[in-house]
Formats: sequence, C-alpha cells, structure tokens
Amino acid sequence: MVARVQTVVLVHAFGSSGRAWAPQVAGLGDRYRVLAPDLPGHGGAAGPFTLGRAVESVRAVTADAGGAHLVGISGGATVALLTYLDNPGAVASLMLSAGVAHAPRLLSLQRAIQRAMPEPVLARLLRGPYSGGRREYEQIAAEDFRRCGKRTFLAALRELARVDVRGRLGEVTVPTLVACGARDRANLGPSREIAAGVPTAELRVVPDAVHLWNLQQPELFNETVAELVSRSEIRGPGAGDDLA
Repeated sequence: MVARVQTVVLVHAFGSSGRAWAPQVAGLGDRYRVLAPDLPGHGGAAGPFTLGRAVESVRAVTADAGGAHLVGISGGATVALLTYLDNPGAVASLMLSAGVAHAPRLLSLQRAIQRAMPEPVLARLLRGPYSGGRREYEQIAAEDFRRCGKRTFLAALRELARVDVRGRLGEVTVPTLVACGARDRANLGPSREIAAGVPTAELRVVPDAVHLWNLQQPELFNETVAELVSRSEIRGPGAGDDLA
C-alpha cells in the first residue's frame, strides 16, 4: 500500500505573496505536496481582499487534500486559524506563527501611521521585515508589496482589526504549534494568547527570530513544519493532547 502524500498549505503575510514561501516550497517539496496560494489582491490573485475571501481561497486549495497541514505566518496565521474554524474536518494540523486571535491595541496605531505614509515610504519601511532581514529577498518583497499596493494592505489590516475569535480557540482539536520569533516582540503577547486558548497547542518562541523567520531561518522553519506533520501523522487529526 502506497502512503498518502501529505499536503502542506502555506499562507503568506498580508502585503506579501506565495513567493515569500520559496525556501519552504524548495525545502519541503520533496517530502510533501506543498501549496502556497496567493491571497485575494496579492501576487497574481484578483482582489478585493476580505478575510472571508481569503479563507475561501485557502479552502479551495485544500479541497482534495484529505486533511491539509495549514502553516500561516503574520496575517496568514489568522487566515489559517479562521480556515480551520470554518471547516475543521479539512485540516490535519496548524502552525500559526505571529498570528492574532483578536486585534491588539497596537494595530490601530500601526494602521493610522501607515495610512498617513506615502506608498513608496511604506514600501521601503516594510522591505526589511518582509525579506526576513535577508538582502536576497528584498527585491521580491518590494515587488510583492507593489503588486498588492497600499490600499489592499490597509484593507487587510482593517479586516484583521475586526477579528475576535478568542471565544472559539477551545474548538481547535488538531495538533497545533504556535510560534513567534523572539525578536518579534509585538506578536509575542498575541501568540501566547492563542497558545493559552487552544487545548492542543504548544508555544514555541524561536531564539533570535524575526517576524518572517521562514525567510531568515528557512532550515529551522522547514524542520519545524516537518516535525509537526510527522507528529500529526502519528497522533491523527483531532488528537487532544499537547505537542510538547
């Protein structure tokens, strides 16, 4: 009997695209079926962006997976969580890096500042964080933000500001890894909140890691995804115990 190939679906940050997962597609593609869709209004995907449309775009690529492993980072982590809550039977495990279950107060200030910035200035400001601090990814980060544009980026943050699923975190029953870079201080609190609310979650603070640590530390990120998939295969969807 041939073992079923596991499907890993990678959900990118707002203002980015599926191209930001290039190290994961290359590093995990020999073991898994790896999909990195563009969210609405990002990359090659048509807008407008709404969280509902983002969830549908992720659901569309998991439809035939028979239980996909969802890996989301930044805003993509919240999309992955919402996708699970919308259709838990289609998800085998979750890896949520730097996501939020509800909008922290800092987000309102961030939106106000970024709304006032000229688009070229905002693009330059985000180029470093969106390349994981790696110069080889700066051009792709800049191109992706230019394709997305300030309007779509702010629309995504506006949608994120309305999210509050704290009361539903207890519904998550699949193996869940909540991660956050130790240098991503703004998202440590929201990550701890998700981990505390999800019964099956392990929280992992990654030493020296930044916001998009999949680009900064791709080998470690890939190993972490593979570890979660392996544990999920052993325990199976719906395992209620902790990953630790």
